[in-house]
Amino acid sequence: MSVLKYSDSEADFWKEHFVHLQHKNMVRTNAQALHMADCKDEFDAFTASHPDAKITCEYFPSYCTFEVSLTANIKLRLFIQNNIKASILQKNGPDYTKICDAKFPYNPLPEISEFLSKLPDYLTELEQSLENKSRSHRRQTLALEFIKAYASTHLKQECQIQPAEDGTFTLNFPVNNTKLSVTDLDFIQKIASIC
Repeated sequence: MSVLKYSDSEADFWKEHFVHLQHKNMVRTNAQALHMADCKDEFDAFTASHPDAKITCEYFPSYCTFEVSLTANIKLRLFIQNNIKASILQKNGPDYTKICDAKFPYNPLPEISEFLSKLPDYLTELEQSLENKSRSHRRQTLALEFIKAYASTHLKQECQIQPAEDGTFTLNFPVNNTKLSVTDLDFIQKIASIC
């Protein structure tokens, strides 16, 4: 199994937007299917209407593919055979790894066009989300060090401290097999109450 370069947060971000893309395709009124016989004309028209997009298409007797780069490392891929399957892929070394995929009942090019028009906003949103998570992680790391220092100074028994996903910390006391949950705001009061 290859090691993925994207974080779970980034993968979740693209999955969420991909689900919205699929949902819009499913509920679009007067939507038409995309048949292999129409792909070349549809892809050529799409490429002509999006001259700045990096698009590649391949045509084979039994299937065709359409790929549009969203970023230097992320691309959206359509695979059309008897049905339409779309995937979001991320560069992983020389190859791409699938982040998510789904079947689309109708021609997804209108939704992809709208997606591309909103791409700058999505990228800004992703950058802010990753920065917020990074800031939160740094804060939690710093809080963990403060809690460790305070606990080692004030507690008379050994404890192990584990951070949790929700931003809390669990102090495990192996001597009496008890636990104490604290936050970065209440650890002094809670540790003082058991001293």
